[in-house]
Amino acid sequence: MYHRGRSRSKPKTWFERADGCVLRAEEALVKELYPLLRFRLDADAGQMNLEGDFVLQTDCGVSTLIAIRVEFPRDYPDSEPVAFDAAGRFPALVDRHIIRNGQFCLWLPPCSPWDKNDPNRLVRFLDEVMVFLERQMVFDVIGVWPGGQYKHGADGYEEFMLARLDGNQSHFDSLFPVILGRVHPGRNELCPCGSHKKYKRCHADTVAGIAAQIGHGTLKRLYDKPKPRPVCGEDLRSSAAA
Repeated sequence: MYHRGRSRSKPKTWFERADGCVLRAEEALVKELYPLLRFRLDADAGQMNLEGDFVLQTDCGVSTLIAIRVEFPRDYPDSEPVAFDAAGRFPALVDRHIIRNGQFCLWLPPCSPWDKNDPNRLVRFLDEVMVFLERQMVFDVIGVWPGGQYKHGADGYEEFMLARLDGNQSHFDSLFPVILGRVHPGRNELCPCGSHKKYKRCHADTVAGIAAQIGHGTLKRLYDKPKPRPVCGEDLRSSAAA
């Protein structure tokens, strides 16, 4: 005799939880401060987006409308949203910090100001998008990025690590394997930086903080290259035939 098991209900999206109270709170703040933006449900994707125009105003009073789209992750607000150039107003260039599909690269992830517990988190995020768009307009005029920036990819993360180590290249070189988790000095051993201090009294906390901010998964993705597949007899025969 077979018994039908209890079917699992599909997890609710962030905008469905608590009878939609999170969505209503976000809608109220956006309507007050960014009235040209509206939440829209993509029913096919089961995703809620924020779409509409930002109004940029120059000192001489000329207004420019820029269409944007903000996509929310399923675990919002635990994870921050992502903003896009909805109409392709700006070219997707690394120097402009706009990447594939018009996605805005607002900051290096470990430098993100996102605070899931801040009730004004979305408005603060939109404020940062506004600053980003204003810099795009300046870039149109001067041809360079008008503000502080990190490089993209591994280079940007290494800049971040170096900055956390007070710009000391020697310390970065000696502690880089520790940050990656390839070397594990004991807390009572001498610090790899060469200071002759115990690791726990030198760089232990700083290294742990850097690794936590970047995330072990990101470090693994950036620096752990897949091991080469062993060459087998079939590979050798195929190579010889070629």
